[in-house]
Amino acid sequence: MKKTFLLIFLTFFSYNFLTAQQTISETKKLTSLGKVYGFLKYYHPNVATGKLDWDNEFIEILPEVLKATDKKSLSQVYINWIENLGKIENCKKCNSKEKYFDKNFDLSWTQDTTLFSNELSLKLKFVEKNRNLGESFYVTTEPAGNIKIINEPTYKDFEFPKEEYRLLGLFKYWNIIEYFYPYKYLTDQDWDLVLGEMIDKIRIVKNKEEYQAVLKELVANLDDSHAYISFNNTSKYKFLPVNISNIENQAVVSEIFNDSLAEINDLKRGDVILKINDKNIESESKNTLKYVSGSNLNFKINKAYSTIFRDTLDFMRLTIMRDGEIQNISTKLYNFNDFGYLKSKRSLKSKSITKSIGYINMASKFTLKEFEEIFETFSTKKSIIIDLRAYPELKYKMFTRYFNTTDKVFALKYNPDISYPGRFVFDKSIKTGSSRKAFKGKFILLVDNNSLSLSEFTAMAFQTADNIITIGNQTAGADGRNIAIEYLGGYTTRFSGYGIMYPDGTESQRKGVKIDVEIKPTINGLRQGRDEILEKAIEIGNQ
Repeated sequence: MKKTFLLIFLTFFSYNFLTAQQTISETKKLTSLGKVYGFLKYYHPNVATGKLDWDNEFIEILPEVLKATDKKSLSQVYINWIENLGKIENCKKCNSKEKYFDKNFDLSWTQDTTLFSNELSLKLKFVEKNRNLGESFYVTTEPAGNIKIINEPTYKDFEFPKEEYRLLGLFKYWNIIEYFYPYKYLTDQDWDLVLGEMIDKIRIVKNKEEYQAVLKELVANLDDSHAYISFNNTSKYKFLPVNISNIENQAVVSEIFNDSLAEINDLKRGDVILKINDKNIESESKNTLKYVSGSNLNFKINKAYSTIFRDTLDFMRLTIMRDGEIQNISTKLYNFNDFGYLKSKRSLKSKSITKSIGYINMASKFTLKEFEEIFETFSTKKSIIIDLRAYPELKYKMFTRYFNTTDKVFALKYNPDISYPGRFVFDKSIKTGSSRKAFKGKFILLVDNNSLSLSEFTAMAFQTADNIITIGNQTAGADGRNIAIEYLGGYTTRFSGYGIMYPDGTESQRKGVKIDVEIKPTINGLRQGRDEILEKAIEIGNQ
């Protein structure tokens, strides 16, 4: 028995000794620094309340972390750092009994015995248990429940900063997502792995262009159709007078922005684009995809096309397939405002398709009185088609009363808890309006990949109607308000700010809204000038 105990003790001692002496890679050291830096920033009472210049603390600790050679020396750097931050008082109110949405919460890394000593892990756990509960110097919440990043230096002149500031910018952004992005748990790539990968890439960039490409890739890892980053580039892009979409896995002219300009440039609906400036579209889109953020693949591909089919030049060469024949054309590019597209898109508010079917275009600007008059006109119709294939101009509450005779819950909402970063709390359930004058016939809701954010939120509200069918294809999958933060260097970036789901817990993020009848446009349908989703709606409306 004694021999067995001695053997176990020696094995345990040998493992800890070897782990403590094992050399740690620079990427692992920097990854640990990024996590410790963000954890202390939002948890440690003396840091979270702004008593220290935290950016300067990072710049000073960075060389010490890089000089550490193993677990023991690295842990000691962090232990000394924490001890120098000042005393932490015991927190009597930190044992929260709040019911949390915890799919994003993970502080298990603080107890990583392969990287941190037991003493350091205990100190990190103590910080968590006695965290800052008062106002935070770096983050606050807005009335809607989403966060607002405050008191962050912007470093506007740091468009291509030195390595230490590139790392600082990365760590700031990574931790904002780590603790306050509601859909982190839904990303394809584990957010922990993203940190290590981006550290390696951001350290070796040689110029501003390479740096900005890495930042695009970083943001793309959110898999969020709300997410993007914009730079202070002065280039003004010009565009084709048509929209290119992913139809039947090909780049196809799906919509005309301006009829006369499209005709002048010999572009027609249903044209399949094979090459752009002699470059293969398939390879160009694959190369672009990793730099665009989107909740689902179709949205990403369409977003990649919007990037590919623009330029600062005046002309673009295209190789197209039309009616089985390959043609090469040169098309002029224009300022988007030249198309008058939005005005045209919003011009039609409503119409009677047949005596029994009415149609409402939610992209139009309505006054409440106009909306009331439309429903009064359509009150005797058998069916009303509601087109949400564009961004709506009215808030859902103004017209859901025409859908329900009683208020109904259509969404659950969860917000980041800045008193326990990484955790989220459920807000009140979101309800529709109601009226005794609600329409008694059938509603048919049209959605597609252009239905984004408020379009999806509105669709969820409409779907509570007793007699409604949703027709179309996968929506953009980005629900809830998007928020803006400044990335180091004066860059602007956005992402979804709070979580939204159906009352039954089904996520609309990434998946899109629920669809009853799936209809996708076809190349032949586009060539024939048909709206296949609307056609199906009319067929169902007549049933």
